[in-house]
Amino acid sequence: MADQNDVRLLLRPSEFVRVVLEGTAARAEPDLQVETPKGNPEQYSWSGREYSAVLAIVGHLDNATGEAGAAFIYQVETSPLSSQPLLALQRVLPIQGDFSIGVSQVNPPVFMSGETDVSSVTSQPTDPGFSLELSDGSSEPITLVTHDKEHLSSVLLACRRLRDLASQVSTETVTYPWLAPYALHPSSWFSVTPPRDLRHSAAFLHERLSPACAGEPGDDVADFNTIRDEWLYTKARSTVEKDAEQKSLRIRVGTFNANGKLPTQDLATWIGATRGEQEVWEQLIPPLKEISPLSLGEVGNKDLDSGATTPQPVLSPIKVSDSSTEELAHDPDLFVLAFQELDLSTEALLYSTKTTREDAWTAATLAALGEKGEHYEKLISKQLVGMLLIVIVRKELRKCFLGARTAAVGAGLMGIMGNKGAVAVRLTYRPAATPTAPSPTPTTLTFVNSHLAALDEMLERRNGDFRDISRRLEFGPCAEYMWGESSDETGIAPPMATIYASDVLVEVSGHMFVGLLIEAKDADLNYRVNLPDPDVRYFLSHNFAGHGVHTLLKFDQLKGSMRNAKAFVGFSEHPITHLPTYRFNTGLLTDSLGYDNKRKPAWTDRILHMSSPFTPARQLSYTSHPEISFSDHRPISADFVVETPTVDSMALESTANELYKAILGVDPEDLPSPPLLKLDETALDFGKVLYERPAMRTLHLKNIGKVPAAFRFYPREIDSPIHPDWLEISPLTGFLLPGEAMPLTFRVLVTRTSAARLNLHQVKLSVLLILHTALGQDLFISASGKYESTCFGNSLATLTRLPGPIRELKGEEDLIPEAQSRNSSREAMKLVNWLMSNDVATVDDLFFARGDEELVAQIRECLDTGTDFPAPPKPPPHHTIDPSYARAVATTLVDFLDSLPEPVIPVALHVRCAGIASRDAAYEMLSLFPPASVNLWIAVTAFLHLLVLQNVMTEVPLDKKEELDQATVTPVVSEKSSLPEAEKLAAIFAPLLLRDDIEAPAPVSLLEKRRFLLYFMEG
Repeated sequence: MADQNDVRLLLRPSEFVRVVLEGTAARAEPDLQVETPKGNPEQYSWSGREYSAVLAIVGHLDNATGEAGAAFIYQVETSPLSSQPLLALQRVLPIQGDFSIGVSQVNPPVFMSGETDVSSVTSQPTDPGFSLELSDGSSEPITLVTHDKEHLSSVLLACRRLRDLASQVSTETVTYPWLAPYALHPSSWFSVTPPRDLRHSAAFLHERLSPACAGEPGDDVADFNTIRDEWLYTKARSTVEKDAEQKSLRIRVGTFNANGKLPTQDLATWIGATRGEQEVWEQLIPPLKEISPLSLGEVGNKDLDSGATTPQPVLSPIKVSDSSTEELAHDPDLFVLAFQELDLSTEALLYSTKTTREDAWTAATLAALGEKGEHYEKLISKQLVGMLLIVIVRKELRKCFLGARTAAVGAGLMGIMGNKGAVAVRLTYRPAATPTAPSPTPTTLTFVNSHLAALDEMLERRNGDFRDISRRLEFGPCAEYMWGESSDETGIAPPMATIYASDVLVEVSGHMFVGLLIEAKDADLNYRVNLPDPDVRYFLSHNFAGHGVHTLLKFDQLKGSMRNAKAFVGFSEHPITHLPTYRFNTGLLTDSLGYDNKRKPAWTDRILHMSSPFTPARQLSYTSHPEISFSDHRPISADFVVETPTVDSMALESTANELYKAILGVDPEDLPSPPLLKLDETALDFGKVLYERPAMRTLHLKNIGKVPAAFRFYPREIDSPIHPDWLEISPLTGFLLPGEAMPLTFRVLVTRTSAARLNLHQVKLSVLLILHTALGQDLFISASGKYESTCFGNSLATLTRLPGPIRELKGEEDLIPEAQSRNSSREAMKLVNWLMSNDVATVDDLFFARGDEELVAQIRECLDTGTDFPAPPKPPPHHTIDPSYARAVATTLVDFLDSLPEPVIPVALHVRCAGIASRDAAYEMLSLFPPASVNLWIAVTAFLHLLVLQNVMTEVPLDKKEELDQATVTPVVSEKSSLPEAEKLAAIFAPLLLRDDIEAPAPVSLLEKRRFLLYFMEG
């Protein structure tokens, strides 16, 4: 049956549940008197509309008037689709003035056939019960019969107390406006004050709606409520926070796997306070020349998932001789430090309460702050055997952090051992009151330190540990759901707080969440690199311009789990530029970088985060600290600035109520008139559409009806996409009040994933879109454009069958027969021939910096139309060809190879190519290549060979496999790099000609594929 948690979910954050009583409800109607058996103290009247019911005594805290209360009566329904009871609010009776509650004992009623419908009553008890008659003096009373004597007493005490409190307040003051939102459709009210589940914030709204498509509408009522609730939350927050003062909370998060060691080095470089944000950015590394993003990655920090490139700050240790307040102005307000493997003793496999190591590490962290340490103090800590989480706060801000809570779960043997698992701390941060925000809305910060399963092959176990910890870790009652003092002082029982009920969530290596509300998570995540050990060590020791780190991170298990939605869905990670933090060895069995020869290096220590759109967390740094070397791990740190708007809680609730009034009276199940939307146009013409050239159009949607309207875009079929992959629509859902309008943006962008079918005219750049109005009519939008075919995005087999330029192709039927196909792609050969015919060896960074994008587009257009390349400009002094023009041609060749649906060498041959051990065997492999691939391979490698001869003074000997494995390369070839020219070029072209499969369970060695290419480049 229903309990307090079930009722709590239906209330707003400012309300709480005192007590819940189950029973059977009916309205008191004298004309339906039914005599009960002899011995009954009184007759009991039944209405003929009995139903299973729940009586909830609900309280509300108001800063001005104190506590008020009301009786909520819910009808209890069941659904075959859910094991949980469904509660529908029937009545709300304010406990004030004329409110009364009468109690009498009754025996079970005798129902007369045909006069009483008891189908909804779940049971017919035979023992005497109690009848409660509730009335507010202004409307029809309601009667409830219950057999729960224990909770009945609590109901009577709560009602008496709330009525006494109401009598002490002026009648004019007690208006109970907080009950207004429950006047209509109360079960769908969405809270705006406490933090929302970040998993919902990270998901697109249309993904949370019911399955539907053309001709098969979904649950319109549920969709209306979901879209409306999102509108209420977003509108209320954005309205109040628009002009609010922003408070910056600076947080340094760190994680360290101590490997059972006690602190024997100064931790100042890891823990020490950072400089101000402005000073951090002023210390950026000098900008490096951009290189090809296809293998080496863009210089700077390129997020492998988002593609965004941001610079990486370099932090210097802080001098702590002056501990003045001014110097602290830009230092962290909060330090959150996570440790793993504090204790590796046998006893550490079981839960332990010893704090010896915790005390040692706490003292070391405070000492690391130096003279500034006098301004900080330990706020709270939590230890679970080898896992420890310490929170240190600036003393002057301690009063802003309320209601600290801790939690811990095990994830080791049988889920209870202490060697793996998580510890967590949850804080409530409330900025100092201001005249405009006397009761500031709190921000919740949750920090989680977790330690997941180890070993390379335990990937699925790590993902499972993450999901299990996320599900089980809770902090008890959620204090943010109250407006008054702490729950311990008022006796209020809010709902349970999960780790995702936050505004910001940060996951730190080993396993860390930081959540804001902010949630942070620190830990040793133990995710590894899914490549052979020789590959990992080679790319780390040859980390030219950071390309070694960039290449290895493509095969990082954690990033793969995030891409495939196996773990950390919705999290983001700042770009990694530091070397792996695991595993080091202080003994003799190490490589040149200090990594253990028996353990493959990996980025096991990580920091990730999630953010609410209304409480953004900006990450300023992400780095390791290799100077702290007494463990087999190196600690890492990240600096965040969390922007918290200073908004008054009462103002936010008041705004939400005003918005609710705007839709008051609109019950989606009983609309007075259907919602009515209108578009200013129903046809979109994008005109000429070119490959990788975006085109945008905008329509305006207006609500011309008399009721609010919710809309969503439908797909044509269930489980099919809403729109083609070449089209983007924003927004896909929305909510409009009567008379309100909003723009709809449509963006067309043809990329290599969508170009192949469009190029052969297998599909058209045309689509009919369905805009569905919940509980209303559908609108149809036609979108089309004239797509100009391109040679990019086609297979080599298709390109060799083109009768002429692809722009002249009418359809797939015009392709020439395979037996008459050319021996290579004319477009690729045109690019290679131009490069070989011009002195491009004198061009600096020919393939390591992208050419001008406009010029690249012109060259691509010439390939598509069969026209000559534009004449290059006059070369500058000491050059035979204009460098910018040469780079544009080189970039076009790289883009062309990267756009091929299948690489030049088919994936099925990659293993055999990687196993080649000599130049002669490599040339023999050519006989296995498809005809369309052979000549292109020969042409490209011949050009690269020529480029190497022209640029490289000394070659790398490749006759013996062992030499390359041991990274025996020649000295510096040029001032730009310590890598030979051949290897730099191989780093660019191997991933193009033998494209890497980052999703393969056992990817082919990148090092072996590069060796195969080098046999031809240096032959």
